Amino acid sequence: MKDNSAWLFLEPYVHMLCQDGVFLLYNTISKTVLEFSNSHALIEITEGLIDPGNGYVVSLSTSQLQDATVRDFIRQLKEHFMGDLLDPSWSDGKPVNIYPEPFVKFGLKLPQEKHSAMKADLDVRNYLQEITLFLNTGTEASAEPYTTAYLQCYYPAVVSAKTEEMDIHLFRTVIDDVNNYTPTLIHISGINLLAYPYLEDVLGVLESSPFQKKYHLLIEHWEERVFPYILIQKQTTLSLYINFPVNHDTIAAYLRSLPDPKLIKKLEFNFVVSNQEELDKALEIIKLLDLNNVFFKPFFTGKNLDFFRKNVFVSKEEILASQPDQQQVFSRISINENDFGKFSVLPGGEVYANLNDPMIGEATKSSLVQLVRTELDKGISWRRIRAQVSPCKDCLYQFLCPPISSYEIFMKRFNFCDVYPNGEEV
Repeated sequence: MKDNSAWLFLEPYVHMLCQDGVFLLYNTISKTVLEFSNSHALIEITEGLIDPGNGYVVSLSTSQLQDATVRDFIRQLKEHFMGDLLDPSWSDGKPVNIYPEPFVKFGLKLPQEKHSAMKADLDVRNYLQEITLFLNTGTEASAEPYTTAYLQCYYPAVVSAKTEEMDIHLFRTVIDDVNNYTPTLIHISGINLLAYPYLEDVLGVLESSPFQKKYHLLIEHWEERVFPYILIQKQTTLSLYINFPVNHDTIAAYLRSLPDPKLIKKLEFNFVVSNQEELDKALEIIKLLDLNNVFFKPFFTGKNLDFFRKNVFVSKEEILASQPDQQQVFSRISINENDFGKFSVLPGGEVYANLNDPMIGEATKSSLVQLVRTELDKGISWRRIRAQVSPCKDCLYQFLCPPISSYEIFMKRFNFCDVYPNGEEV
């Protein structure tokens, strides 16, 4: 029997979320955000739309269509190309629509079928994007005062109970394994790469590598004989970290020592800042030296939360202005874009998907296939999303926010915003 109900549908490029009596709709094409109070007149409609089983299509009764709140809701949907009404004569039954759900081509779960002993059950090339090899570590004393910086961002100084160096045979083993796949980037880092006794061997191995390489060093370890050799290698970047206090004349002298001024284009400058004075000084140096490829690395000391509030936290307006597209929304509700596909290997072979999380394996015992399998099966880093943490899981804007960062994990605070100004720590 033909259903005479009018059909309300949402477009497949629209995403929605309901929290605390407020209903949010986001158009991933026009980047428009609409918010509605989930009033008594709308609650049955919004609950129907948000149910994937309904495929973004719900029927509206005559009484619902006569309600002013419902009519205004439909009007705004039509004005912003988010949805529309279909006359019941349009079809003999409920129209078919597409509910926007992410499709992960290669899956975030291990295949259920048994894999052949001759063939791996997953292809690492579908997952591995970046790998960081830390060639040496230092003690807390040698890394002061930045002993926790490596837990907050990329920083070339992992702290351990004693100084460690990666065995060159382990390095070769890992690189040989990596060469079977196609990572986007290989990071080479450590508390002081120039102190690593096998650095020449490392450079020789990577010189012929077809992948992008990035070497991470503190700028005070500048070595005018070694740096040009690194920089002339193809697909290679040298990422320099600048701590304060520092004099711009010192940096200028380093840059003048380059045999070819064009090599400066292959340098990255990372200013580690923990207060407003350091930030202002960094901006001054950047202007005086006309630096490009500049990045700021805020450092949380435990006592500078106000600095983070002013310079790192985002406002509601900034969140709404982020305007992620359809793919980014799908990504943010499925994986952590900051960590997904990335591994860090410490000198002893310990492997982490995020250095703030538990170790997932050892490179001395496991292949990359096994490590990827472990992270997919038991890991938390690659799939940590805002819908899982407080207070973000109760926030209306959770899929508009950028993915969870190492800063938030380290600080155990996931509300780097003014939506939940105090929030809670987990």
